[in-house]
Amino acid sequence: MSSLSGTHSGMRIAAECPPAVSAESAQDATLLRRAQKGDRAAYGQIVVSCQDRLYNAVLRMVGDPEEARDLTQEAFTRGLLKLDSFRGDASPYTWLFRIAVNLAISRLRKVQRHRVFSLDCPAGTRDERHEDQASALVDRLSQESADGPDSAAEKREQGQQVLAALGRLDAEYRAVLVMRDIEGFDYQQMADVLGLPLGTLKSRLFRARLALRDELKAYLSGHRR
Repeated sequence: MSSLSGTHSGMRIAAECPPAVSAESAQDATLLRRAQKGDRAAYGQIVVSCQDRLYNAVLRMVGDPEEARDLTQEAFTRGLLKLDSFRGDASPYTWLFRIAVNLAISRLRKVQRHRVFSLDCPAGTRDERHEDQASALVDRLSQESADGPDSAAEKREQGQQVLAALGRLDAEYRAVLVMRDIEGFDYQQMADVLGLPLGTLKSRLFRARLALRDELKAYLSGHRR
């Protein structure tokens, strides 16, 4: 899994691919069916197809690149061992994401400490698309209509503030915010991945956004002045 390097191109791909059914996910489903029949090379193709996006999603939850790589690799290993559990009711990516997100939540609970996210990446690795998505969270949480387009510097600042705030939330809250606002999962997909009733999922997402808004309160207050 040498491409789990957080390169700019990989990060952009991860941010832009929606979890909806597509020709690519249909192809991955075919590959996974082949893998279930013993074709290990087919599973290797799924790894190549999904690894950058899955790595980035895990990174947004755990905040540490090395740990995100380890968890992503472990998710693929467990997926290989659990091939028989794939029933085709979700895309292979969603199936692997379920494994990865549970690993990430378990790891965060175990270490029992908050992670502070950072966008201070090496030159050429910053995920500008992710910053835009993070700043959109600020826009919604502030409940203000913008008078005009934000400057690039302000968007970067907003993105940094949101990522730092995410790093201070409980693992379960981080997971639902990453899934909904960054990965773009719909409510039913999220409920299926997390094994929650739909009502419980929506309630958790609501509380997560309140918690994020509380973490951003000082920043939002200064931003309105």
